[in-house]
Amino acid sequence: MNIDYINLCKNYFKVFSEKNIDELTKLFSKNVILKDWENSASGLIEVLKVNKKIFKSVNTIEVKPINIYSDNNTVISEIEIFIDKSDKINVVDIISFDQEGKILSITAYKG
Repeated sequence: MNIDYINLCKNYFKVFSEKNIDELTKLFSKNVILKDWENSASGLIEVLKVNKKIFKSVNTIEVKPINIYSDNNTVISEIEIFIDKSDKINVVDIISFDQEGKILSITAYKG
């Protein structure tokens, strides 16, 4: 099975920007792990709680990929995150996928 991890990653950024919890649920492995500069969560329910908290704290959020690199089942993305269309955060995401193409881990570093 040949999985296009870069397109899966781009779809994740799109769904995240839409604040679409239902679609995020479909993209995440049940064992997903999230680590960033403010949060750490393990398991689908806990990661979704973090995402809901982020979405409630902003009016809009938009993820714009700058560069995306892929090696096996891991994607490294340089992204810009725009909060409420004005505040910009530079971030590097390291996203790993399982054998089914579901997101297994997200580690985000603020630049």
